[in-house]
Amino acid sequence: MSNIEVVCLGVITIDTIALVDKYPDEDDRVLAQQISRAGGGPAAVAAVTLSRLGISTAIVGTIGDDEDGAEVLRIFAREGVDSSGISVGKIATSGSVIVASRANNSRAISTRQPMQQVALNSSARKLISEAKWLHVDHVGISHLKSENIARGSGPKISFDAGYNVAGFSAAEVDLFVPTDRQMALRFPDLDLGAAVERDATGAKNITVATQGSEGSTGYSEDSGLVQADGFKVDVVSTLGAGDVFHGALLAQVIQGHNLQESLKRANAVAALSCRGLDGQSMIPNTSELNQFLKERS
Repeated sequence: MSNIEVVCLGVITIDTIALVDKYPDEDDRVLAQQISRAGGGPAAVAAVTLSRLGISTAIVGTIGDDEDGAEVLRIFAREGVDSSGISVGKIATSGSVIVASRANNSRAISTRQPMQQVALNSSARKLISEAKWLHVDHVGISHLKSENIARGSGPKISFDAGYNVAGFSAAEVDLFVPTDRQMALRFPDLDLGAAVERDATGAKNITVATQGSEGSTGYSEDSGLVQADGFKVDVVSTLGAGDVFHGALLAQVIQGHNLQESLKRANAVAALSCRGLDGQSMIPNTSELNQFLKERS
């Protein structure tokens, strides 16, 4: 029997990120303040976050048989994330070149052709069948039907619903976490709080909407409607902060915090991750998180 609490299923990438004062003009050249090469992908970043916060975690997805794929495996080994469920495909590992601009407080992304996901291997299926939670991103969610995974018949399902979920049935998952923009598309006639409550009560689940630096809003039967503000830190880049939030939120739920406290703590973890150029290097562990919150209490 596996001791893995959460399996993360979805996108795994290797990204190169450059921090500049301003974007270059056409045929222009600018000097980068920092250049970083790091792991990325919503499911992958969430897995690292969960592991740093003390949750036994595995990652499932597809990489290529190349140096980037080897680097992916080194990263997960260093972070204590079980990678036995990763499959190796025939094309290059997914990746992006990202330029983050301080002046614009934004980023421009050029992405290599996404990895064609291959079928889950036997280790991945075993890990999922024995886990308490399965966390999926926009790619991972597409595996559920083909793998006969459904809410109520296996691990609880957490969904990072950041893309194209206007018509998604929230009843398919136990923890539904779209952005505030996606909620506006789902319920154009409702304010955010009412929209979150509508999904949670209709689906009988926990629904949380992320609001970037403004924080997050959630609803569960136990908590009712709750909101938690974001935290101010010295931001280097917001790359991956949303993915960090998803992993941190699930960690807090598993560790037994009520929804109000879970939102607060996940907001703090996401904010702290923004101190780094990449999405992973500055994710705090639980001790660092607790110290940060103590200093602001």
